[in-house]
Amino acid sequence: MKKENIKYIILFLFFTVLLFLSPISGDDWGNYLEGSQGIRHIFGNAIGMYFDWEGRFVSRILINFLTYYKPLWNIVNSLAIVGIIYLIIKIINPKNQNLIFFLSTLAIFLMNIFTFSQVVVWLAGNITYLFVIPLMLYYFYTLLNKKKHNIIFFAILNIIMPMFVEHMGVILVAGNILLLLKNFIEEKKIDKILLLYLICSIIGLLAMILSPGSMKRNETENPSFKQLSIFEKIVYNLPNFIYYTYFIYPYLSILMTIGTYYLLKTQIKNKTFKIIGYTYLLPLPIIISLLYLITSITQQELLKVFNHNNIFIILYFISYIIIQLILICQYTKTRKDDKALFFFMLGISANLVMLISPTWGYRTSFGTYIFLIITYLIIIDKNIKEKKYINYLLFTITIICMCFYTIFYISIYKQNKENEKRIEEQKNNTSKTIEIIRYPSYANCNINPDNEYHMMKFKDYYGINQDIEIKLINNNWKYYIFYQKSK
Repeated sequence: MKKENIKYIILFLFFTVLLFLSPISGDDWGNYLEGSQGIRHIFGNAIGMYFDWEGRFVSRILINFLTYYKPLWNIVNSLAIVGIIYLIIKIINPKNQNLIFFLSTLAIFLMNIFTFSQVVVWLAGNITYLFVIPLMLYYFYTLLNKKKHNIIFFAILNIIMPMFVEHMGVILVAGNILLLLKNFIEEKKIDKILLLYLICSIIGLLAMILSPGSMKRNETENPSFKQLSIFEKIVYNLPNFIYYTYFIYPYLSILMTIGTYYLLKTQIKNKTFKIIGYTYLLPLPIIISLLYLITSITQQELLKVFNHNNIFIILYFISYIIIQLILICQYTKTRKDDKALFFFMLGISANLVMLISPTWGYRTSFGTYIFLIITYLIIIDKNIKEKKYINYLLFTITIICMCFYTIFYISIYKQNKENEKRIEEQKNNTSKTIEIIRYPSYANCNINPDNEYHMMKFKDYYGINQDIEIKLINNNWKYYIFYQKSK
């Protein structure tokens, strides 16, 4: 075994244990029941959903299957998460191996905790929004580096990947177009293989968005938004775009600021312009992310001035994107390496696509987060020389994060076991009301059955009569991560 692989094995084992501690929640209760009816029903349900509610055929099959066989999901998901870290590093091909390893690993540990709850530990969100990311990273890594690959496999992959979630399908098509243009500029001819992949990805995307289920869902969900013109939808969603790109990820803001500093330092020769660039581009994203973080922890509103609905903040970040694009284009020309530009365009586009969607959330921004992380890590790696004390600091932060999530999910596991015990005892006592303890809001997505649909599926999952009332009682966690058993 190669020595450098040990760190990936440790991460794999850590995430596997974490996922075994984590219970299913929200949509998972209903998906488990679908999966319990066998393989034939799993495919039948996916086909039925394709014609009646959604075009996400591939993710639907995996959701129903892996939710029922959760131990298998624990392993597969751990491989997917570690695969993302591994592929980020492979794409960057860093000169600072240890530095980039820690920074890539922290991209998972230091993502927004609500994103973590939706794309790491919640099966429905994880399979839909995270599983496609390592597939796309592997695909883009192979083609960007002109690695040998199986053409038939990649063609099939291009049909399958869009059928996880809509906006990632659009990004795959956009990525294929960029690769085709890049190759045409370099070779002065159209690459027939890349053209095949583009056609396959378009077929997969159209099979998704034009499915009878997707069309029906589009007609019934948020009809008021549907009546808006394209321009009105974009104007309506601009605050969401700013919020889910630049507000909710403090870790990305740090990397983005460091990367922008090096872009200005290396690409701007005029000293006055450089100082203006430092002043305009560096402080505000950090300030906003810091205020967001404090607001999230203290529950005190500190973003009244720097609000994502503020027209000046919106205009600032639009100008920020334009300046960033110009700087990265210049960087690409100087370095003769277009990977940073490629992933920057994919990252921004992944949230831009959402401007015509009525549905936003932490999970929808995960692709943007990962692609932009890659962009700025490429720039950082090329402009910094790693130092031992920085690596020690990053190692310490990584260990602290692992301890945090371990303690937190042991607490979730303990509370879940107590809730299951409470349910069985109260069922046996034929109680008219069953009391369960409410989980923290930042635990697994929809782990508290607060709406009518989740309450119905929660009762079905635990074999509770629909006439029984479920009462959620509060429990004060200590220091946010320690579960205190109720008396």
